[in-house]
Amino acid sequence: MSSAGLALAGAVLALLFCGGLLAYGAGRGIDLTDEIFYLVWARDPEAYALLYQPFGYLLHPLYALLGGDIAHYRLAGFAITAAAGVLLGRQLAPEPARRLAFAVFGAAAALVIYFPWIVTPSYNSAANVGAMLVLAGVATLLRTEGAPARLTAALAIACGLCAAAFAKPPLFALGSVLVVALATWSFRGNRGRSIALLGAMALTMLLIALFLPLSRVPGLLARIAASQHILALPNTPLRLPIKVLGDGAAVPPLLTAAALAAIGALALRRTRWGGWLGHGAIAFGLIYLASTVPDTLDGGIPEFPGLALLLIAMAYAALVARRDGLLLALLLVAPFAVALGTFNNQWAQLDFSMVFPLLALFRLAADDPLPWRRTAATLVAIAAPPLLLLAAAMAPYSLPDSIFAQAIAVRHPLTGSALLVDEETADFLNGARGKATGALLVDLSGTGPGVAAALGAKAPVLLWLNPATATWPDVVWSRLTEQARRRAWFIAPVLPLFAPSAPARWFTAHRASYCRTPLPRMTFWWEARSLALWRPCPASRAHPQG
Repeated sequence: MSSAGLALAGAVLALLFCGGLLAYGAGRGIDLTDEIFYLVWARDPEAYALLYQPFGYLLHPLYALLGGDIAHYRLAGFAITAAAGVLLGRQLAPEPARRLAFAVFGAAAALVIYFPWIVTPSYNSAANVGAMLVLAGVATLLRTEGAPARLTAALAIACGLCAAAFAKPPLFALGSVLVVALATWSFRGNRGRSIALLGAMALTMLLIALFLPLSRVPGLLARIAASQHILALPNTPLRLPIKVLGDGAAVPPLLTAAALAAIGALALRRTRWGGWLGHGAIAFGLIYLASTVPDTLDGGIPEFPGLALLLIAMAYAALVARRDGLLLALLLVAPFAVALGTFNNQWAQLDFSMVFPLLALFRLAADDPLPWRRTAATLVAIAAPPLLLLAAAMAPYSLPDSIFAQAIAVRHPLTGSALLVDEETADFLNGARGKATGALLVDLSGTGPGVAAALGAKAPVLLWLNPATATWPDVVWSRLTEQARRRAWFIAPVLPLFAPSAPARWFTAHRASYCRTPLPRMTFWWEARSLALWRPCPASRAHPQG
C-alpha cells in the first residue's frame, strides 16, 4: 500500500476511534463545574444581567431544538465539529487525489477540541468551529476559482465569523481583520475573490441577526464592556499582554527550550543552523510529550500538549514548508487567536485548539522529501487524536472517575435528561437534591454552579464565583439588598482566595445563626471536597450543627 493509502487508512481508524469514543461518552458523565455554566446560558441567554460571553445566544436554538437532552446535544456538537474539520481538511489537501484522506483526518483532528473531556457544546468548542470554518473558506478562495466555490467559501467564512462573534468576540475581531485584509490584498489581482470576502462580511451580519436582532447588538456590546469593567476581567487590551507573559512562568522548561529553538528555526530557515534548530525543537517537544506518559498512565491528564504540538508543527514548517505558506501560517496562528481571553493559563488554553497543529503536521508531511521523517510526522499526527481523547476519557475534566465508570442512571440536575454517572456523582446528586429549592445561594467554595443546580437553588448576580476571580464575591454582595443578604444561604468551606471578601466575612461573623447540612463528598477538578450547606436558622435555635 502506498504512503497515501496508509495515511487514508490511518485517518479512517483515528476517526472511527475518536467518534466512537465520544459517542459512547455522550450519555455519560455530569460535570458540575464548566458544563453547568454552559448549559445555564444555553438554556437562557438572558439568565444574568452581568454578561461577559454571549455564547448563549448562539447555542440556545440547538439546545431548544433538542429539548435539553444532554446526550443528543453533545452528539450534535460532535457532528458539527467533525463537519467543520472535513471542510477544512479537504481544502488543505496538496492535490485532489488526497482530498478524501485529508477530509477524514480533518474530522478526526477536529474532535480533539473536546480534550480534556469537556464534551458539552461551549464557547471554546464554538470558537474552534468558527476558526475552522473561516480557514476552510479562506483556503477555498486561495486554491479554487469559479463562482460556486466562491459562494461556498463566503458561506463558510460567514458561518465561522458568526460563531466567533458569539463565542469569543476578540476572535471575531481578528477574523474580520483577516478577511478585510485579504479582500484588500486581492482587489487588483483577483477581484472575484475580493468580492467574495467582502460578501462574507455582509452575510455574517445577516447570520448574526438570526440569533440576535442587530438593533440589540450595540446594547449587548455595552453590557459586555460594562460587565468586563465591573468584574475586572483580564482580557482587556492592557491586561492581556501582562497575563500572557505571567502565564509563561508555568510553561515547562522543555517547552520553553522548544519555543526558542522553533523561533530560531523559523528565523534561520533554509540554513544549516535552521535545520539543526528545527530538529532540536521537534526533539524537545517529543521528549516533553513522552515525559507526560507516566503521569497519564497513573490517572493524570497531560499538561500543555497543545503547546507541545504547536511548537513541533512550527519547527516542522521551518524545515519543510514550501507551498501554501499563508494557509500554514494561519493554522499555526489560529490556536493563539482562539485562546485569547481566558481565566486559565493562556498557554494551557492551546489544549482546546490542537486540531490546527495536527492538520499542519499532516499537511507538512505530504511535502516532506525525507521518507523517514514524512512517515514519522504522519504517524504522530494520526496517533495523537485517539491517544489524547483516550487519556481524557480515562481522567475526564472534573469527573471523579473515568468515562468507563459512568454506570448509574440519574437525572441531570438542570435539564432533567437521563444520563449515566459514577458512584460518587450519583451519591452527591441524590444527597443534595432539593435541599435548597428556590433559595438564594452564595457559593463561597469556588466549586462551580453545579452545586446550586443540584440543590435547586439560585445563585444571585453571577452564575458562578469562579475560583480564579478574587473580587467577584464582593461584586455579588454589593448588589444584594440588606434583606437579601440576611436570607442568603451559603456553601462552605470558604475558598482561601475568597476569605477576605465581604460575604465571607459576613458568614464568619454570623456563623452561629446558620444551620449546617453536610453534603456528600464530591470531586471537583481532581480534588475531593467535603462541602456543607449553611442556611439561616429559625430564631429559636442556637449554634446548630446538623
